[in-house]
Amino acid sequence: MIETVFQLLFRFEDSLSEQNIRLLLDIKKAEKCDLLFTNMRNDPRFDKKGESEWSCAPLETFVKNRPLSETVFVTTDIETTGSIKGNDRIIDIAAIKTKNNEILDQFETLVNPEKNISRTITRLTGITQETVKHAPVSEFVLPQYAEFLNDHIFVAHNSNFDYSFINYELIRITGLGLRSPIDICTYRLAKKLLPNVKSRGVSGLIKHFDYQVEDRHRAMPDVKATLYFLDIFLKDLNRIGIKTLFELIEFQKEKITHKNMQKKLRVHQRNKTRKSQQKIA
Repeated sequence: MIETVFQLLFRFEDSLSEQNIRLLLDIKKAEKCDLLFTNMRNDPRFDKKGESEWSCAPLETFVKNRPLSETVFVTTDIETTGSIKGNDRIIDIAAIKTKNNEILDQFETLVNPEKNISRTITRLTGITQETVKHAPVSEFVLPQYAEFLNDHIFVAHNSNFDYSFINYELIRITGLGLRSPIDICTYRLAKKLLPNVKSRGVSGLIKHFDYQVEDRHRAMPDVKATLYFLDIFLKDLNRIGIKTLFELIEFQKEKITHKNMQKKLRVHQRNKTRKSQQKIA
């Protein structure tokens, strides 16, 4: 949840009241809301303004700027039992650490989710209950992954999902989230750099770049595909003058205007009112 708030405030570049944050996230329980704002107070990515206003802290206060050629990226992918944080679990995780297009290290393991893997997930990934029977559990794997990532730059395709899912699970297990404070998303980069490509998911870009891959929807093959996209995008960005980490972060940002934010708030308010009226009826 805290990652959703960060992405919201980072893209909005202005402050939001606690009431509006609660509305946008549809938080109903006061204790859940109190926990969120307590965590935000302890997170250097957020600034509290006045009694109940929050904004994103300046980028330089929680990320060190550096040339992209000197930036360590950790390209990551996970496969899970489903998409619901807190209910679903990771079953496969992989990452490749690179700097200036050179591979520094790799991380890969299956994970025993200690719960049922549906037929749908098995058809998609090829991972069965038997496959993960003797694999380590998340309580063992995720602290190791967090150490591997360290405070380097997290990269994934549709990174909002991977980063927030891993972060949620790590907090559940250890009480502490990832040290990497921000993510780079190759999907968001594709939207900016490949405006004429209609399908920008991993499968769409594999087809667009004619990239050969086996075992699609397994973590390591998808990591290698994402890293392939990242290398192409970094070269394209270098050609248009984007050479530092801060410039990359700003380039991929999809800003939310005041007009769009007001629209979001009105939609959420209408939905909330509609739900209340349905309960009364």
